[in-house]
Amino acid sequence: MKIWFGAAALVVACPAFAADVATCTLSADKKTVTVTASNPYSQVMACEVNCHMGLPGGFATVVCVKPVPVGSKDFVMCTSIVTDGHPYTQVKDTEANCPDPSAPPAATKADTKEDAKDKDDDDDDDDAKADEKMQKMIKQGQDLLDRQKRK
Repeated sequence: MKIWFGAAALVVACPAFAADVATCTLSADKKTVTVTASNPYSQVMACEVNCHMGLPGGFATVVCVKPVPVGSKDFVMCTSIVTDGHPYTQVKDTEANCPDPSAPPAATKADTKEDAKDKDDDDDDDDAKADEKMQKMIKQGQDLLDRQKRK
């Protein structure tokens, strides 16, 4: 019995964490989805929210992309109303992509390739020195062979 209460507390705690950033709310008539977000940061936060909604016999996704003002709490990003007469059945899932605006941008594949190219370029000086040393050793070896032949 104690294990069940612990699992229930964990299930309740996880949605509360997701609700801190963005929330998809279904109206009582089940025809309107309201997307809200809160911004705890000191800069405007760019936010993308995907509300995956259940429909009778299927699903739909309400997508909302909008900047969220500094310090706002439950800021209405957008509202979507069903127009074809089929009401939503439930909010199945909420995906929020609202990164910290003060965080450094994530590296892209292009950045990674450029960094690798820069490292290769930085390494060129070492390669030139190694080639020069190799040529010097080859010349010394050839000189040694020439002396051996003369004897």
